[in-house]
Amino acid sequence: MAFEQNSPVGGGLQDVVTNLLSGVNYLGQLVTIWKNAIPRATGSFTMPAAATYNVADVRTQTNSIPQIMATNASAGTLQGSVKSLYISSVTSGVGFTVATANATNAAGTETFSYTINNPV
Repeated sequence: MAFEQNSPVGGGLQDVVTNLLSGVNYLGQLVTIWKNAIPRATGSFTMPAAATYNVADVRTQTNSIPQIMATNASAGTLQGSVKSLYISSVTSGVGFTVATANATNAAGTETFSYTINNPV
């Protein structure tokens, strides 16, 4: 059975394809708008054998929300212990500071990636 181009209900097959392509284009525009509405910065750092560390990133703003993620086994172990890192401060145009929860030194081999969300 062949599809007729001049279908009496809802248009023809070409109309369906055209509408689907328009929908895909609109979704792409929404993704672009979303990315521009909440700009992000990314990077990585190695935690030194210290209780605090200043992560330098000039893309940090006053209302920034830094998030860190362990990227090796020693960082995962640190995050699962009483020394777990937290964001202790954020300084606009400078970066953010991470600190161990119990104020004791990390091993110095932990690697992390981070994302800084900068709400508009």
